[in-house]
Amino acid sequence: MLATTQPPLAGHIGHFSTHEGKTLPYVVSGPHSPKAVIFIGGLYNGLGDVPYTHALSDALSRAGWKLVQFHWSSAYEGFGTGSLARDASEIHALADHLRAHHTSTIVVMGHSTGSQDVLHLLTTLGGAEGGIMQAPVSDREHLSVDPTTKAWTDFLPAATVMVEEGRGKELVPGFDKVGGMHMSAYRLWSLMSPSGDDDYFSSDLPDKPDGVHKHPLAESFGALPVPVLALFSEKDEYAHVPDVEAHLARWRTASKGKLETHVVPGANHAVDDEAHWPDLCVATVSWLQKHF
Repeated sequence: MLATTQPPLAGHIGHFSTHEGKTLPYVVSGPHSPKAVIFIGGLYNGLGDVPYTHALSDALSRAGWKLVQFHWSSAYEGFGTGSLARDASEIHALADHLRAHHTSTIVVMGHSTGSQDVLHLLTTLGGAEGGIMQAPVSDREHLSVDPTTKAWTDFLPAATVMVEEGRGKELVPGFDKVGGMHMSAYRLWSLMSPSGDDDYFSSDLPDKPDGVHKHPLAESFGALPVPVLALFSEKDEYAHVPDVEAHLARWRTASKGKLETHVVPGANHAVDDEAHWPDLCVATVSWLQKHF
């Protein structure tokens, strides 16, 4: 991973209330515009630490859009006891807040597991005119083979039983000694099981319901109500897809014209190398200008 040092991102901070009554901060950079991109990171991410967001903000500003980043309850290690439903609810509340303050067009953009949040939000709660998914790869396929998380699979049988018994909110016993953090039975099951709510991007997902996989493509990409862009990194170290173009083609077909895709040449998962930021930003802005 390449280390980059970015200058401070100028903007202003605000606060919004979630539907559960929690107060969370957000930061707006760019012009006073009625058009906004709400950005959310993935597992272990927090406010502003995805490498390319400064460059993205600059590119959006030149195109007349503002970038809105926020702290969400599942940031950093909070995802261990969180869910896509909680993330989507918080994004939806932020969108409501922005609309009440002179924002009429909202596109939600997610990095990594944040991409799951985008797809989940758009196909359940709605509340945005479009979505962008950067590095939409399968947590299930990666977590089960990565040396640092492979041991998580050992806890899946116990977590599954806990979920089936209605104890999904309880912490998985002993997981913290291996995973270095607490994990609820629900979130472990959701991330690691083909029946889990998080499993939107695995390469083995069927086109139609099969009674095993939670999200057949017809009921995820096929349910998209608004335009969506998927930005896939050519050298994504977290992707386990034999044929990327065939993989993305299945998504496009299932979406019935709602999804467009772009592969960022040479980029890794988080697009750490600033040499690849222009391509990502140009693809993002071009898509926004095409649809909005």
